Amino acid sequence: MKNTMIAGLAGALLLSTAGFAYAAQGTTVVPAGQQSPQTEVAQAETPAEAPAAADEAPAASEAPAASTGTSGQESAPAGDDASSAAAAPAEGGGASVAGVSNPEPDANPSADTKAESNTVATIKPADAAEDPGLALDSAEKPVYAFAEDGTADWYTWRGYKKYGANCLQCHGPDGMGSSFAPNLLESLQTIDYYEFAGIIVGGQQNQWGSNNSIMPAWGEDPNVMCSLNAIYTYLRGRSDGVVDRGEPKRPGKSDLAQAAQQKEYDCLGF
Repeated sequence: MKNTMIAGLAGALLLSTAGFAYAAQGTTVVPAGQQSPQTEVAQAETPAEAPAAADEAPAASEAPAASTGTSGQESAPAGDDASSAAAAPAEGGGASVAGVSNPEPDANPSADTKAESNTVATIKPADAAEDPGLALDSAEKPVYAFAEDGTADWYTWRGYKKYGANCLQCHGPDGMGSSFAPNLLESLQTIDYYEFAGIIVGGQQNQWGSNNSIMPAWGEDPNVMCSLNAIYTYLRGRSDGVVDRGEPKRPGKSDLAQAAQQKEYDCLGF
């Protein structure tokens, strides 16, 4: 009996000593069926860490930085393409075409409109060396540019004026022809801008009517040559059916209109 008690005390002392040793090592003895306090703490802390990861997620979804393409230029994020295209000048360095609203041409428009449409691709800036404010189509040929309120651009309006001063005597009012010269609205349905300009500069003979016809060469006349693009722009609009007979609505003052008028004056030597 005495030996049994001694053995029991020794076993209890051994368990106590082992318990202190585990405690010293940071280890907790957990009864079966229960969880370690550390496990409970870890489980309690896990949800607290999840929001941190969620908070970091938006950083990955932020708009990507501009990337550099093969040309070495930075490209804007894909989501900004539409707004960038609307705000940026059209290709070629011209002014923005925002606010231009050209009417639909008729069923049998000018040759250039048939080939390129009457969409304005670019407008020359006010500091352009030649023809500031002139609207161009995708083939870089002069084209009218109507504002949303129906006001014509300066070149269309000025072309009407210069046509009346230099061309009406033979080709009739509004470009509709006479007994002396052809209907230019019909002529522009078969010739493009470059052919038109070539005829203005070099003249033409025996190309119209049954009688002997002579189109004088105007290549050295500044009253015509300084306004050639304006006259063509006006006649293209007439041929396309978007410019009515009579004087187009005159545009208001603007930097482009003033620059265009000044350039004409300079050309004429005023």
